[in-house]
Amino acid sequence: MISLWYEDQEMKRCPECRRDYADDTLNFCLYDGTELLHGATDPSNPITAVMRGPILSDDMTQLKTVETTQQDIRFCTTADGIGIAYSVIGSGPLLIRVLGHFTHLEMEWDWPDLRYLWECLAERYTVVRYDGRGIGLSDPFKSDFTEETRQLDLDAVLNELDAKDVTLFGISEGGWTAAAYANRHPARVSRLVLYGSYARGAQARPTYDAEEEAALLTLIRKSWGRDSPMMRQFFTSNFFRSDADPKLLAHFNEMQRMSADADTAARYYASLRERGDGSDLFRQVEVPTLVLHCREDMVVTAEEGRLLASTIPGAHLVMLPSGTHYFPTDREVVTKVVAAIDRFAGE
Repeated sequence: MISLWYEDQEMKRCPECRRDYADDTLNFCLYDGTELLHGATDPSNPITAVMRGPILSDDMTQLKTVETTQQDIRFCTTADGIGIAYSVIGSGPLLIRVLGHFTHLEMEWDWPDLRYLWECLAERYTVVRYDGRGIGLSDPFKSDFTEETRQLDLDAVLNELDAKDVTLFGISEGGWTAAAYANRHPARVSRLVLYGSYARGAQARPTYDAEEEAALLTLIRKSWGRDSPMMRQFFTSNFFRSDADPKLLAHFNEMQRMSADADTAARYYASLRERGDGSDLFRQVEVPTLVLHCREDMVVTAEEGRLLASTIPGAHLVMLPSGTHYFPTDREVVTKVVAAIDRFAGE
């Protein structure tokens, strides 16, 4: 859909590059990542931009395309009646991103570093990403998050696509969901790729502290949706290296806020922290599996990645020169990830 500029339309402006945006859901400039300011547009401004649409030229008559890749956002319904948003880009074998928390299909796509991995993979695969129930563009969800609800969300997307012979790309906690689904549906899933995942859930790790977890949940419920990003910054500082682009970190902070309200964020986080030892689950995996893990991951340590690979029969392990827990944004690491997946798929 193309958005057009009108004289009386509410606009946002980038104070750095002076581009104007007509989409009130956008909070950061698509070109330099600067936080946008509310304000009337200046018709004499020689640089006017419109989100996910064209750039208007100086005389406001010529249209130029600003994005080479467009995601196609669709919706499907789970067996228990929850609407799930998912997107499709690229062509080729199906590769499904499995990740529940902190996703927002539009906001991921707005930032070049966050969408770069998916654009690279889309050159070879049909890449499907989805927002789980209660998260991002999917329907709100007020009940308990469980392993079963995560299975229902993934199953709804694959049923809608009539998917067969798929590769599930489970990231972080999504690796657990992907492995459980592959065990249930071996005829549908041909491969697993697990990035930053684990076999030992929080309660099975020696560092688990029940009092600390309870305090963190209280902070999420009290401060998650506030303008101050203090609580959200706790996750951001663990998910990305300290030398990451500050504007990327600010964008991710905002994406966390937009992905879920405080109650939903707390309930989802609590459901993940209930996971214990999943060794039996991963020992049952029969499909070929590639484990990708960052050597300096601060959320799920490299030790957990090695343990996961040793637990899954015949798994391949590739350690990456990065500390990013969220999916990679560094161009060099993305290249290594895509190359590893290509080699694995070729085998």
